[in-house]
Amino acid sequence: MKYLMFLITLGFITSCELRKPEQRFYKATAKNNVALLSLSIDDNQFYGQYKVRYSENIIDSGEVRGVLDGDTLRGRFKYLSYGGVKEVKPFLLLRRGDTLKLGNGVAYTYMKIPYYIPKSIEFRDSNFQFLPISEAAFKQSDFKMSR
Repeated sequence: MKYLMFLITLGFITSCELRKPEQRFYKATAKNNVALLSLSIDDNQFYGQYKVRYSENIIDSGEVRGVLDGDTLRGRFKYLSYGGVKEVKPFLLLRRGDTLKLGNGVAYTYMKIPYYIPKSIEFRDSNFQFLPISEAAFKQSDFKMSR
């Protein structure tokens, strides 16, 4: 009986400690380009899916993953390009309230790790500015983008 109580207590404690990170959904437009982003943030790390449709109906779609550094999300975007080639490039977002601003710069790869050279990083207003949307709106936009 003590063994059973121990297992029940252990199961309760373990289930209380497991928490699922909140998933957030974003959409951005810049000129004729549209981007969708779903992000999960857990402690100081983030991960999710990122899809960009360029005006010519070219789509880059893949996974983003990285770390939080203050108000900046730094990581990489692993994706399958329109030509069917697997690529990896740096991924950088600046958080301002609920808005995420896509950054860019001079990309460099060191030991297969892509990053932007720090002095070259810019967060231009002409880049994607991600605004939060509902999960339903995200799914609808994703469906429209894929057609």
